[in-house]
Amino acid sequence: MKNYILLRRISLLLLILIIFQSCMSTRVVSEYDNDSIVQHHKTSWSYAWGLITPKDINPECESNRMNAVTSSTNLGYILISAITIGIVVPQRIEWECAPVDTPIENL
Repeated sequence: MKNYILLRRISLLLLILIIFQSCMSTRVVSEYDNDSIVQHHKTSWSYAWGLITPKDINPECESNRMNAVTSSTNLGYILISAITIGIVVPQRIEWECAPVDTPIENL
């Protein structure tokens, strides 16, 4: 009977942990007042615990025009990482390019 209660508590704890760890993200922003609504994204895959690094992503932004970058993961990506014991780690990268500043002419 005691083993059943312990197993039930552990199962409930694991279920709660799985449900509440569904998404995690980190965001780096250079300017919050961006007029850009175009958001680019790509899924990046790391292999062998980071020994095989993913290819660099070409953001296709003009020089010094990167406005915001978000690295995120979800429950599916976490499960892939856990099942492969960290051999395969996917994450979603999203970025925004700032619009080109148009010069204001003197009146």
